Amino acid sequence: MPNIKSIKYLTQDELTRLLKAITNKRDKAIFLLAYRHGLRASEIGTIRVDDLNLDRSRIRIVRLKHSQGGEYPMQADEVKALKAWLKDRKDGNDYLFPSSRKLPISRRTLDYLMKTYGEEAGVPEDKRHFHVLKHSIATHLLDAGADIRFVQDWIGHKNIQNTVVYAQITNKARDEQATKLFASPKIVGG
Repeated sequence: MPNIKSIKYLTQDELTRLLKAITNKRDKAIFLLAYRHGLRASEIGTIRVDDLNLDRSRIRIVRLKHSQGGEYPMQADEVKALKAWLKDRKDGNDYLFPSSRKLPISRRTLDYLMKTYGEEAGVPEDKRHFHVLKHSIATHLLDAGADIRFVQDWIGHKNIQNTVVYAQITNKARDEQATKLFASPKIVGG
């Protein structure tokens, strides 16, 4: 289970700048999928072309490290990015994001891309690691008011305690409840 002090995540502004810095079609699709679905670098590499159903805007995700996968909906910009990447691809490789050696793209390559694009986008150095994307979507979903059980399912956590850590960073329901309660005349100083 991650320690709250060890969790680094991108602000909405940092994420926007990062995605704008990426002009390569393959890399745009990689980063968008990794962020939106909370994917680890090693999970990006395992996605196969036949895991996509672009007509239905669905993706099958096989998660690692004892996490739970499944079939998930994709947003229109994800489908658009994937179609653009697949149109440019010249090989018939089964992996969605193959390396030059026709193997799944490596964690090392993804980390290099994150450091490169992160620097270009002005992302703080301590946030230039690929796993920050998983931390970011969990935090952003909770900040937007998503239910913690939804976030648990969305990012594939088997154990809710792994998701609860993100609620210690941001919890819209807690913030709203505190604002309401402390505005009450029944609370001293309210």
